[in-house]
Amino acid sequence: MSTAIQESSFLRSSSNYDEPTSRFIFHSTAASSGETLEPSIRYTPVIRNTGHSQLKHKSNILRRMSGFLTEMQGKNARVTFVENGETFQYDLPAERLSKCGIEMVNQPFEMDEIEMQTDDGLVVGYRFRPLAKASDAYHETLNFDEERKRKRDLILKKFAKAKA
Repeated sequence: MSTAIQESSFLRSSSNYDEPTSRFIFHSTAASSGETLEPSIRYTPVIRNTGHSQLKHKSNILRRMSGFLTEMQGKNARVTFVENGETFQYDLPAERLSKCGIEMVNQPFEMDEIEMQTDDGLVVGYRFRPLAKASDAYHETLNFDEERKRKRDLILKKFAKAKA
């Protein structure tokens, strides 16, 4: 005959659902009829492994790239990276950038390519860090005098004809 005793923490809930949380108690019968029945308890203690979220892994930065958000197109975001004086554009998932606080057009950020050694092997990934908050952006209007307004209108008029 066996009886299960539920072992639990606060309010009978367990934080680790991967491991069994019960112990089994076995009542042994007497070896012969002349002995008295004395219950003995045999059980295996529950051993919980530390989860991967609790382990600290040291990350090694392979390369760091600076860039800025160019545009958001639904689930994709186009970014422009500046490396060694050259610029190149790249499409990334917009969700990853917005989770890190990179949401505004022209918002600068850094992207680190990192590697971490874990018990399961080597993990290579990317870490995004905004260099300015979205609230730091401001719009500045220029007050032109009449001569500058006239020149601006001539320039816009010339380019408008070229496209038409």
